[in-house]
Amino acid sequence: MALAVALTQKKLQDLADAGLVAFLENDQALWRAKAKHAYNATRAFIKDIRPDDVVNLLIAELEVAPEFRTFLARKKLTQKYWYSWFAELIIDRFWTDLAGG
Repeated sequence: MALAVALTQKKLQDLADAGLVAFLENDQALWRAKAKHAYNATRAFIKDIRPDDVVNLLIAELEVAPEFRTFLARKKLTQKYWYSWFAELIIDRFWTDLAGG
């Protein structure tokens, strides 16, 4: 199955410039676990699940994740789009594992 999450090259470059790609890579187990939790919750009500189906629940989880909130505050990244872009990055990186491929 082809990946269908809306992570553009521009978003990826902005995430890298903000340090969020390295942030994800520094604790992949944490972010994979959060993605798995969002995936399983989404899977409970959507059987033919696609990457973008998981993003909204993952955003909700990121909005209350102290690790992520602290990172954003330290870097003065106050824009709300960082939550959705980081969720898209997580799904982009871990989709094959999440979908069992």
